[in-house]
Amino acid sequence: MNKFKTLSYILLGIAIAGCNGLGKMAKNFSQVKYEVTPNPLELHGDSVAIAVKGTYPPKYFAKKVAATVTPLIKSSTAEHPYKSVTNVGEKSTTAGNKVNYKTGGSFTYSDKIAYTADMKASDVMIKASGAKGKTVKELGSMKIADGTIVTPLLVQADEKVIGGKDAFQRITPANFDGTMYYLINTSSVNTNFKVKQCNISNKVEFGKLDSALKALTLAPYSLKGISIMGYASPDGTEKINADLSVNRGKASAKYISAAFKKMKMKISADSSFFTLNNTNEDWGGFQALMQSSDMAQKDMILRIVSSNSDAEAREMEIKKMGKAYTEIAEGVLPKLRRSAITLNGEKTGRSDEQITALAKSSTPDSLNVEEILYAATLTQDMNEKLSIYRTAERLYPQEWRAANNTGTILFMTGDVDGAMTEFTKADQLSAGNTTVKNNLGACYSRKGDRANATMMYAAAAGAGPEVNQNQGILDIKNGNYGSAVSNYSNTNSFNAALAKLLSGDKDGAMSTLDASPDKDSAMSLYLKAVISARKGDATGVVDNLKSSVAKDATMKAMAAEDREFIKWFNDASFKAAIQ
Repeated sequence: MNKFKTLSYILLGIAIAGCNGLGKMAKNFSQVKYEVTPNPLELHGDSVAIAVKGTYPPKYFAKKVAATVTPLIKSSTAEHPYKSVTNVGEKSTTAGNKVNYKTGGSFTYSDKIAYTADMKASDVMIKASGAKGKTVKELGSMKIADGTIVTPLLVQADEKVIGGKDAFQRITPANFDGTMYYLINTSSVNTNFKVKQCNISNKVEFGKLDSALKALTLAPYSLKGISIMGYASPDGTEKINADLSVNRGKASAKYISAAFKKMKMKISADSSFFTLNNTNEDWGGFQALMQSSDMAQKDMILRIVSSNSDAEAREMEIKKMGKAYTEIAEGVLPKLRRSAITLNGEKTGRSDEQITALAKSSTPDSLNVEEILYAATLTQDMNEKLSIYRTAERLYPQEWRAANNTGTILFMTGDVDGAMTEFTKADQLSAGNTTVKNNLGACYSRKGDRANATMMYAAAAGAGPEVNQNQGILDIKNGNYGSAVSNYSNTNSFNAALAKLLSGDKDGAMSTLDASPDKDSAMSLYLKAVISARKGDATGVVDNLKSSVAKDATMKAMAAEDREFIKWFNDASFKAAIQ
């Protein structure tokens, strides 16, 4: 009797469900049509969006039924539901999208969910359940699309760090400036001439000049030329002063030529080794000396000079000042009767071999900071570079470039945490340094902290093209493909090509990839296959996958589940290419 009652209840439930329309809707569930955009689904940023249009045929949707429809991504390990949508019959009291029984109807829907790795190889399903009063029934489920294209994940983590450049110069200027003083109205060299009141002495000046001449003719120095400017003080006639200024320059050249002769060097005073110029009346020097003096009437004298363009009129006005002019004649004008001499020399620094040997030695202390930073550029061995930059840090602990460049080597060899420590140190030594900000951003990016990476790249503006390219990586990961294309402007690289492809420029992506230095890498060939797939080029898909797999066998498994190639999954040539 109990078995009979149970069977009766089951049959009764079936009859009720059939009568209330739920059974018929379940039976005809396959008649409902679903259009999914995009199909396959695509990863953008960190999420997978879906847009669904469902169409119910006439006489399908029972008048008093409310149907809950849920799209979901189903992988081999999990189900990931989107939000549900409720569609209701025309006489249902439940809130929802109304569907007419006689004519049928449709609904549109969109949503997105966070991406997880298992969604790469998955199906997009639709599940529906119906309710009429307290009776609930599963209406059915079906596959409505494929999931998921994850091509943005191909972006290469090739963040660029920037080194602090050394300012090493092997040949540097080594100049000497000297002076020869002359007695009023003369251009004869007098080694013993001096004016105690003006604190000038040719004996002192000539001693400095002779020492400089000898020093600049011995290694590592070399003398390249001598410039002489002859001057006359602004007293006396202009013609006399013009002759004096010229002759004082010539006299100085003859004196130096004689000094060369004593040093067994044959350089005549009229050779091109000497460059002679002259200033007839040194009013500029006069004004400078007056400005620095403590004379009581200096302001008045300076006004006379600045307000009167006639040189003789100036001189006349100043001479009328009596005592003031006497002070000028005794304490200022003797300093202007001179020739200014510049010995133009060069110093040749250590050779590359010497610098390298010292940098690797146990006593690198004699190297200055520019030399030791330069030493690291002379080797391609990353361990040697790191050792040299570590030495630079020890010798010059306040030099930001030493810490920064240590960080660049650690970053390039995969020690991101160690690099971050060094870049943080460099940032403390040189606050606001855009190079360091870029490098900190690269570390944050590599560690997956996009927010801090973005902030650092913004602070690194102007540091170089590396900043834009680094931001381009974030743009691709964030789904901002137009911005990525802009940041990779004029760059031919894998990521630049990927950005163009994701923004819809298939031809531009292919040409950029072909122009990149890594165009023949396994990953670049794989991307070419993806581009070919989007162009509908079956030959390009197969040929590029064959070449990619030949270089890297791991591409087989990647291609086998990549929904970019879903149209070719059953193609014999495609299967052969990834075997």
